[in-house]
Amino acid sequence: MKSQSILPALVSILIGAAAGAASSEEVQNGVLTYELFEHAVEHADLETCPTGYDNDAVFCRLTLANEQAHVFVFSHNGDQPLVAIKALELTDTGIAF
Repeated sequence: MKSQSILPALVSILIGAAAGAASSEEVQNGVLTYELFEHAVEHADLETCPTGYDNDAVFCRLTLANEQAHVFVFSHNGDQPLVAIKALELTDTGIAF
């Protein structure tokens, strides 16, 4: 799964950003939960996830970086862990806000 290779880098960035903040959160078992993501990463809520994801099982958030849109896919289950990251060209259509 591609998100597994991106996740350690993302977690390092989040921890680094939090290091200079007045407070910080611990990443439990190397899992990025939506609660941590929501407070650390500027994003837009998506009404639905891109094609290929079950909107009953997951929800999606969007960030913009490096001239691409990045869709972060979180599970509805448990602590709402990150399950995938999908990069899209900014010209792609079908993203609902």
